[in-house]
Amino acid sequence: MVYLAWIYSFVSALTSIFVQIFLYQRFGSVTFNIVAMMLYFAGCAVGFSLVGAVASWLRFNIKWGYIAGFFALSASFLFLYGNPTERDALLFMLANGFGLGVYWVTLHTFELTETQNAERDYYSSVLGAGDQVVDLIAPALATVLIILSEKVFHLGAFTLLFVVAPLCYLAGLPFLRYIRAYHPLPIDGGDLRHFLHDRKNRHAQVYLFAGSATFAFSRVVLPIAAIVFLGSETNVGIFTTIFAVVSAVVLMFLARRRHSGNRLDFLLVTSALSAAFMLYFAFQFNFAAFILFSLGMVILKPLQRVSAHVIDLETMETLGRKGRDFFATMIFRDVALGVWRIISLAVFAIVIVFVGEGAPALRLGLILLSGATALTYFGAALLYRKS
Repeated sequence: MVYLAWIYSFVSALTSIFVQIFLYQRFGSVTFNIVAMMLYFAGCAVGFSLVGAVASWLRFNIKWGYIAGFFALSASFLFLYGNPTERDALLFMLANGFGLGVYWVTLHTFELTETQNAERDYYSSVLGAGDQVVDLIAPALATVLIILSEKVFHLGAFTLLFVVAPLCYLAGLPFLRYIRAYHPLPIDGGDLRHFLHDRKNRHAQVYLFAGSATFAFSRVVLPIAAIVFLGSETNVGIFTTIFAVVSAVVLMFLARRRHSGNRLDFLLVTSALSAAFMLYFAFQFNFAAFILFSLGMVILKPLQRVSAHVIDLETMETLGRKGRDFFATMIFRDVALGVWRIISLAVFAIVIVFVGEGAPALRLGLILLSGATALTYFGAALLYRKS
């Protein structure tokens, strides 16, 4: 399970920031990137929630979601080959999001069946540390592929990257035989009524909204800001590679020091500092501020994500109807995440109409990202207090 998660993380680190850069360079609009990301999250919601619901009704073995998710993720890159149009780019985002949704419903299922709450802080720290090593290797490989593609083979900067990335998913196939079968219980109307009307689930919406907005804004704003200040995709790759080393060291150092009793304290400190760095970058918005922001976030973001990841798993496990397993809550929770992500980006796109494209849009995005990051802690604190 961990190896399969690292394989996905590797391809994501190899491509996600560069896909956003590719779209921005090709179509020259922050708004287009926002619309593309909205389709991405719509595809993700369908892949996670609809496929997950159908799998529960048919009592399908969910382990095969790894194969289906990796296949959809790989096939989506076909839309970016050649000379993609705006329609091709949007179809890629929709298909890639769908593949991610199928993969995520599978991963979260086995995270909840194979780990216990008391050990998840350490599990998530180790998983995050591996992701940071991946974040070191993947941008370096991406940079090499970009240089070879553009300077040596004259294919265009991203062509080799978009060919090699989907092939990496093949490395996950040998691990599938080690994943145990799991057949989820069918979801029924009682599960839906419980999710909509239970008090704890209503309080959880603050946390879900904050996490959704944070993820959505960061996926759009941060890659575009990087290309604006670093000037080329090659520089972005080198920059990302160098900064990833620090995160891996810090995560491994703190892995044994995290536990269920202090996960909220970790979230408070990392959320507050992250929000402060984002605001500083938004108001200064120069190269020096970008470097300082990057130095801060390369340490804080993975640390914050470890606490958030564990809390995410806990919400899926504990907010369900009594006598039922986690699967129904996990599905309905993702529907809520998809709705909140799309609403957040829609509001962002509407406001850009008034503030303008380019730097004003990015500064606005950083301010919104700061607010959502701070709200993440308050949502989690509310959830724990009400629990």
